[in-house]
Amino acid sequence: MENINLNTEKNDMFITSHLGSDSLPGLVQNCLTVAKTTPMKDMLLLSLLTNSAYALPAMRFYHGQPRHEYGADLMTMILAPAASGKGIMNYGRSVMKAIEGEKGKQVYIPANASSAALVALLQRFRGRGIIMATEMDTLSQALRSSYGQFSDIIRCLFEHETISQLRRQNDEFIEIRDPHVSMLLSGTYNQLTPLLQSRENGLMSRFACYVVTERADFMDEVWDSDSYASSSAESTMKSYKMLEKATEQLGALYLQQVNSEHTCFFSFTEAQRQQVKRMFRAEYDTYAAAYGAEFDQTLKRMPVIMKRIGMVLTGLRLNPNAPLPEHVFCSEEDFRTVLLMGHKLLMHAATMYDLLPAVSTPTPNAPSGSMMQKQFLNSLPEEFSWTQVRELANATGTSIKTVEHWLSRSVQCGNIQRVKFGEYKKVS
Repeated sequence: MENINLNTEKNDMFITSHLGSDSLPGLVQNCLTVAKTTPMKDMLLLSLLTNSAYALPAMRFYHGQPRHEYGADLMTMILAPAASGKGIMNYGRSVMKAIEGEKGKQVYIPANASSAALVALLQRFRGRGIIMATEMDTLSQALRSSYGQFSDIIRCLFEHETISQLRRQNDEFIEIRDPHVSMLLSGTYNQLTPLLQSRENGLMSRFACYVVTERADFMDEVWDSDSYASSSAESTMKSYKMLEKATEQLGALYLQQVNSEHTCFFSFTEAQRQQVKRMFRAEYDTYAAAYGAEFDQTLKRMPVIMKRIGMVLTGLRLNPNAPLPEHVFCSEEDFRTVLLMGHKLLMHAATMYDLLPAVSTPTPNAPSGSMMQKQFLNSLPEEFSWTQVRELANATGTSIKTVEHWLSRSVQCGNIQRVKFGEYKKVS
């Protein structure tokens, strides 16, 4: 297998701009036509994958030692400024209409439910559903409620661990084995801390994180000419027809899965597994140097998230009119997408991580990667060149890849400004 190159522009955190027009399953690619900007396409892609995972109940993969069996269910968290187009994610829910219309099936679980109500709904839904909140405050308020302490339940959902609850009122014991729930949360930057509180919170590592770091362009359709408005309306109508077609396709795939008498197991090829290992050896060194042990849980759970993405992409390419296969491998085309998304999602996780308060109780003897980064950047002059960065890295024994990552993230956060190619200055 040919190694896949992930060396895109250092500060480019976009996903869909690096995917070819036919890199994604047709069902997904057709839906993306409703999005007008790259950030909106990225958000819609993540929404589609998260919602579509529900339509693949018969698909599984193994991971870890000892082997643990996982489903396709994804947890996704998106941060973006106000009025940046987060509403585009609702189109990911719209493709579920055919499934929801199947004998009035209930799919979505409200994010403001108490822990008791959540467990009751999971029992009614037979352990399967989707929690979707386009304003994270909804879930934050539930978590703060005296009746809504279900962050432990969310942790269990990632691993499909058994959820049990004893109702005091009527002494009723509820147990939900092998729950399968996807989650899609979105909000603004200031909605993040009330939900996660600090970097110590293990919830973030269970999510595929995405942060929109740029302001959206002003949409000026109001002043468009009549002729342009007419062509725009025609394009919009075409996009909606594609959405309707995708809805029908997803409904057919869901029926194929629920009517199958066997499970369909997904896996990477041996060559693909080896490339994932090489990728994470390199990523681990980079992020360990930047954050120390603080970021480990995110690094360790990302391969599971990547496999889930690969399984959803593979499942969406299945022929709903043919028998469900018992085993499928990830295609080279989808694997390129998986590897790219894993690389980019780690960058976004690091950006989200920087928005959270520092850990209150550092791990004993753990290296402080953030302090190493701060000391290195403080050693540079107010205005400096990439040559000076390399010289300081060689003098301090710091890897070039690590300082590239530090510099890139400092530019993203606005602490350092790129004056021109290879030249920078600190922002006071």
